[in-house]
Amino acid sequence: MPHLSILLLGPFQATLDGAPVTGFVSDKARALLAYLAVEADRPHRRESLAGLLWSDVPESAARTSLRTALANVRQLLGDPGASPPFLHVTRQTVQFSRSDDAVVDASSFTSLLEAALPQPGGELEGPTSVQSLEEAVALCKGEFLEGFSLADSVLFEEWVLLKREQFQRRALTALHRLAAHYEAGGEPRRALQHAWRAVDLDPWPGAGQRQLMRLLALSGRLEAALAQYQTYRQFL
Repeated sequence: MPHLSILLLGPFQATLDGAPVTGFVSDKARALLAYLAVEADRPHRRESLAGLLWSDVPESAARTSLRTALANVRQLLGDPGASPPFLHVTRQTVQFSRSDDAVVDASSFTSLLEAALPQPGGELEGPTSVQSLEEAVALCKGEFLEGFSLADSVLFEEWVLLKREQFQRRALTALHRLAAHYEAGGEPRRALQHAWRAVDLDPWPGAGQRQLMRLLALSGRLEAALAQYQTYRQFL
């Protein structure tokens, strides 16, 4: 079976056996694939998907648009005649089929974080947890569905904003934990890489800024630490 990769932690990208998946009939067809790939834990009723993406048109027209987009996505993924297909489709529902042949970076990110931090606020336990967090943050190439929007699909836009906030919060947690781990282990320069990424991702939290300033100082860059203090002061 062909290998499918869907990247959503950054600009949307889908590849099939290493070749870019192109030929989507519309951005809503891309949005449909992205939504199904992330919300793969359950089947979705067709009327719900139609309402999510085509809430601005009558229901009958929305259902027709959904059929067109779904047929397009299935064709691009090579699903017709495939066993098993990437999408499990019935007359009432559609569900993305999780398998070793389909990799979704957002799902991999979540699984890696849960493996490294099974308990909220828990400590990293050994090199395996550290490696899992390193792999998780490496998947983050930008914000969730960066640069992607559907102005006429309010419900989809709300879902995207919610997911962006969730993934950003989780990424910040992972970066802060890694920075703290390397700082405690006497590796301030390595910790600094993660602290910088955290501040770039969200410059507001004072805890992240303090961590960055402290690590700059511990790395022998006192002037840079003081400059960062002044930058944050002006930012506030």
